[in-house]
Amino acid sequence: MIKENFHNYLSRQVKKYLDDDFIRQNPSLQNFIQIINQSYLNYEKDATLFEKSIKLNDIEFNQINAKLKEELEKKKVVQKMLFNTIKQLENSNDLVIEDNNSSDYLLEILTDEIELKKKYQEQLYTAKINAEKANEAKSDFLSIMSHEIRTPLNAIIGLTYIIENDDNILNIHENVVYLKKSAQHLHHLINNILDFNKIEKGKVTLEKVAFDYKTLILDITRSLELSITENNNKINVYFDNEFCSDIIGDPLRMSQIINNLLSNAIKFTKNGLIEIRVTTLNKTQNNITFKTEIIDNGIGIDLNKFDAIFEKFSQLDSSTSREYGGSGLGLVITKNLLKLFYSEIHIASELGKGCNFSFILDMPLNGKQLDNSFSVFEKDVQIQMLDGMRVLLVEDNLINIKVAEKILCQWNIAVDIAQNGQIGLEKFNTNTYDLILMDLSMPVMDGYEASAKIRLVNTTIPIIALTASTSYLSLEKALQIGANEYVSKPFIPKDLNQKLFKYYKMNQ
Repeated sequence: MIKENFHNYLSRQVKKYLDDDFIRQNPSLQNFIQIINQSYLNYEKDATLFEKSIKLNDIEFNQINAKLKEELEKKKVVQKMLFNTIKQLENSNDLVIEDNNSSDYLLEILTDEIELKKKYQEQLYTAKINAEKANEAKSDFLSIMSHEIRTPLNAIIGLTYIIENDDNILNIHENVVYLKKSAQHLHHLINNILDFNKIEKGKVTLEKVAFDYKTLILDITRSLELSITENNNKINVYFDNEFCSDIIGDPLRMSQIINNLLSNAIKFTKNGLIEIRVTTLNKTQNNITFKTEIIDNGIGIDLNKFDAIFEKFSQLDSSTSREYGGSGLGLVITKNLLKLFYSEIHIASELGKGCNFSFILDMPLNGKQLDNSFSVFEKDVQIQMLDGMRVLLVEDNLINIKVAEKILCQWNIAVDIAQNGQIGLEKFNTNTYDLILMDLSMPVMDGYEASAKIRLVNTTIPIIALTASTSYLSLEKALQIGANEYVSKPFIPKDLNQKLFKYYKMNQ
């Protein structure tokens, strides 16, 4: 078994429990160990980035603090000089002013200047306090994110060790289910961070498609059924008789809003009741105005902390994150998404008695026959077989190659591998493919350069950027130089399948 670049801890564990002959005779075990090794290395990389981020925050705060102190000292000196000037004007016999009003006028100017400097000093002090609060909030947020990331990683590492030492097939199946759940938790966390970043940069645009609002809400409640029963909660959904659910809007973003608010209610309610109420406020031939409420009888929120829960990098307090978990981004994302719908989030709550989150939407009604096959949920998407499709996979990471290759082969795709952009370009020039999956960050020649050179000779072949980058600038750059679209790692196989199927149908 190849052991270069192996994590020290994993290498010791492998040597302790497995011999080389056994490993060589089991290719699947080799792939599994390589995947675990990559998880160890990624974990250490994330920890290093986190520590660097903390250090940069501390440096930034110290610089701001030093600058504020310097400015305050300067203002004190100016104030002292102004007071001395006034005193000299009042007591000096040598000063001769022909117009008595001139003395009063000068004193008035000096007094105004002092007041102005005092106000500026207060503003600087307020800025200093805000900077300290912002730095503290960022530190708390990073601490929460570290906890949220490390918790499922701990489960993944621990369960991997258990699987390695357990020969019981039933136990292995159960542990794999927990592994999947931990991986999904990490994926959801990453998506929240990416959504937050995208909304902050104003990169979110709303779709306008017909969908059934009532069906969307019912689908969300069904998808959260396990979480509801885990906390021993009950849920009721009410629509008034006047409500028309066939509307036009963005069902994906709307599902995010409902899912965030409903997940929040479930998380902070135990042995309780959660209600979703949809009430018609006004309806015309073309539009409907309606109110959606998510009501729970959970822990509630103190009136003085209403504003804090909608601030970025903020939760009610550290004990909340410790007891209930979460990144604190859900309500911030919800608030900003509702702004795109020209709506606002409202909250009514009493500590210990629950919360009522609500919003009002004014949406166009769909006048055409609704396509009931549309859904924003993964469970409604069927895997398509892509028999005979020829795909060039340009990827440098061995584990990612193995994973992608096995998934693509399950869909009957003929896969050709290139381990950097240069090899990918050479293979493209000598072979025929239906589509290219292009990683962006690679040695020798990266995906940007390779895609640009392919586009010089072929403007029609679909190129999908398959990348772990979290920077929307880098993803936009990929689209600008020739990629048709991108799939972010870690990718959901069904999402990739749907994108490939779209181009597969074009060639049929």
